[in-house]
Amino acid sequence: MIFMKPISFLTSLVIASYVFAAGQPGTLSCNRVRFFPTSGGEKAMIGGRFEGSNVSRTEGFELLAEIKTAPPAGQWSELKFDNAKVYRWLRYTGPAEAQGKAGKMEFYAGDRLLGSNDQRKGFQFFAFVNDKQNEQFVGFDVIEASTQRPSFKPDRAEQDGPLDVTLAAQRGAVIRYTLDGSWPTAEHGEVYKAPIHIEKSTTISAVAFLPDRTASLPVIQTYLIRGSCKPGLDSAHIGNSLTGTTGGFWRYARTAGYEHHSSAFLRGGALTRELWALASGEFASDKLASAKEAQARKRGSPTWDEFYGRVGKVNLLTLQPRDFDLDKEVAAEINFIKLFRQKSPDMQPWLYCEWVEIKRERPSDKGVVPSSQMKKTFPALTWQESMSAMLLYVEELQQRVCASYHEGKRPRVLPSALAMGWIKNMIDRGEFQGVKPGCFYSLLFNDQVHPAASAANGSANGAYLVDMTWFSAFYHEPPEGRVLPIETTFTPEQARIVERLAWDVIKNYPDCGLYEEGTTPCGKPEISSNGKTITLKSATPGAWFRYSLDGSTPTRTHGYVYCGIISAQPGIQVKAIAYKSGMADSVITEIKNQP
Repeated sequence: MIFMKPISFLTSLVIASYVFAAGQPGTLSCNRVRFFPTSGGEKAMIGGRFEGSNVSRTEGFELLAEIKTAPPAGQWSELKFDNAKVYRWLRYTGPAEAQGKAGKMEFYAGDRLLGSNDQRKGFQFFAFVNDKQNEQFVGFDVIEASTQRPSFKPDRAEQDGPLDVTLAAQRGAVIRYTLDGSWPTAEHGEVYKAPIHIEKSTTISAVAFLPDRTASLPVIQTYLIRGSCKPGLDSAHIGNSLTGTTGGFWRYARTAGYEHHSSAFLRGGALTRELWALASGEFASDKLASAKEAQARKRGSPTWDEFYGRVGKVNLLTLQPRDFDLDKEVAAEINFIKLFRQKSPDMQPWLYCEWVEIKRERPSDKGVVPSSQMKKTFPALTWQESMSAMLLYVEELQQRVCASYHEGKRPRVLPSALAMGWIKNMIDRGEFQGVKPGCFYSLLFNDQVHPAASAANGSANGAYLVDMTWFSAFYHEPPEGRVLPIETTFTPEQARIVERLAWDVIKNYPDCGLYEEGTTPCGKPEISSNGKTITLKSATPGAWFRYSLDGSTPTRTHGYVYCGIISAQPGIQVKAIAYKSGMADSVITEIKNQP
């Protein structure tokens, strides 16, 4: 890359109009950045770098400009530089010690705004690169800088018989495609030359390439051919953006040959009781709720009446509990279950156990959520323990719902958080093939709470793990060898690890309905401690563990579910039990030397 050094810092410039020699109108070549420091964070921006990449959101970045001196306080500053190269990913990286002091950022091509972390301007940005809370990092994906996506004909998914599929792309582009769910690259996949003939249900992933641009986002189409596909489930989903993480679940089920149909009603950050206020019309009396709903409708989100009017009979309903006022959450869960049973008396409700934010500041993290399973709860000192604590909250909620409402099938718990806890433990210990410790978030997440869920996020890696727990729970069969890892960047070996982990979680969580009791007991828990952390293992390969910290008796359905690590804390009394589907529970083991 050839570029001129950035010009001197223009401290005297504020918001204004500019004329540029480089970066012609309509181009996507970034040649100008503007920034507004946080109060007191001006010096922390010295050494901050503005960079571009055509490799990925985390790799291949090249310097565009650097902040050499502290910007003035309380105003916008600007850097201009010569650059003719179009980058898809743009980012600002502050010095390592500048935690949380990135300020406001804007990237421009001439007068055209390419990215801003002012949420009012509607740009999507990402703000970390690894497992650390690296808030001085701000990045943007300029998707228009990539090649246009290819198109499919026919584009209808359900077909009566064999067909020829035609792919098309913009002039000069080369199309590569795969049939195994993998992501086509410049070196991987078949080059499209003629229509693809398919005679059975098939998933095609296609990417277009131009020499002067990054590759297009992949386009995936699953054709379900009558006679080679299977009847699927109809599902409804109520929640917020963490339920939205699974918005592609129906696509994964279809890659396995199931004609799955799903509908979701989502509102960003909403609690279940807030969603019920929308469903019941009670939100109209709340000014804040009314304003948020007006914004959602402005964005084109369906109203509750529009959503519910389209939903027919469903096989299952997922709800996403996250309100730590248990009485209010219980009431909201029951209200939704009753409502959906009016159309679907035999449907199965599920309580979807989500994960927590990187900062881990929920009441469950702090150990202040009451639990009837033990006399005392303790703070979760690691992310893995936060997953166990979040599950304990959902189990408490389930118990209270079942105590108050007895009609129909009892709600089951969907323990997706356990899969998140275990994959982080695997990555931290260097046990996830091809992934270095410290890369949990960069591999699986789009930001500090939302898993990467699509190619637009860089991959669907995080969502794939969550969706595989859903597939295992709903279809009662292992995803390995059935579901294709579309839009993920996993190698075939990594995809198998994810699929096996999801199946292992669901099969060995008794409430999911797959657990089998046996007669041969599991090997008892072996407890070891280095004074800071406590670990459990068993002579039985693949054994799971429940444990208590207050000396109460754990069972396979009571206590914290072990996710690979227990923190040694003052006053804890660790007892543990091992269990595994197909076996009898172990005897209980107690640690001898308490912290």
